[in-house]
Amino acid sequence: MILRRLSTALQKQDWITVLIEMLIVMFGVLIGLQVNNWNESRKDRDAGRFYLAQIAEDIASDAAFLETNTLNLHREAEHARIIDRYLRGEETGLSDWDMFQIIYYRAGWTPFSPNRVTYDELVNTGQFRLLGEAALRMDFGNYYAGLNDFAPFYDFKSPLREMVRGKYTPEAQAYMWQNCFPDAHYRSGHGSFTNCPALEDADNIKQTLAALQQDEALLETVRYVHSIRLIVMGGSKTDIERARTLSSQIEDFLK
Repeated sequence: MILRRLSTALQKQDWITVLIEMLIVMFGVLIGLQVNNWNESRKDRDAGRFYLAQIAEDIASDAAFLETNTLNLHREAEHARIIDRYLRGEETGLSDWDMFQIIYYRAGWTPFSPNRVTYDELVNTGQFRLLGEAALRMDFGNYYAGLNDFAPFYDFKSPLREMVRGKYTPEAQAYMWQNCFPDAHYRSGHGSFTNCPALEDADNIKQTLAALQQDEALLETVRYVHSIRLIVMGGSKTDIERARTLSSQIEDFLK
């Protein structure tokens, strides 16, 4: 209808009507663009809140893992001191079978890598701008950069694994994984092992322990790994606090 009126006004050279009709058309276009912008802004806000909630869950999972792992590291530290005394020939008050289990299991290491799936997805797809204010986005970047800087300690490759477990016979290792810590796996957050009946081959136990005590490099390596453990315990405390602080910031932003 507007086009018909405009055509009629042009034929009559009614320039005032032409101007009015053109203004109406331009005003309609502007309104349409503004509505579209509002819709896009609303979609971005909704997407941003969704991704913020996802990152909050990712960070919470980091904190939960580190909290559990810190408790495990304290238990590992106690065992490290016992192993240290044992390798130096001191009395530990534990049986040969207890030492056989402890030394074997504490040769392992529980790695940690942050849950950054959502963060990486947003960065890689160019949608990082959706994550709230610039200050909050900077806090996210600093959080993951800090974890990345500490990754060599969290993902430490313990030299004890090869040094220790190479001295255990295949039969002994199969027995222990089947009977002593069948539910233990490094991503579960549970680093303890259960008491189980001793391996019936007492000579196997004694020969293995003797080989461990005779390895002159083993004591130094136990102490080196323990030094890394202490670093991780300290770093975890800092990263847990940072994760909690960032989670609180997200919660406040989403209110």
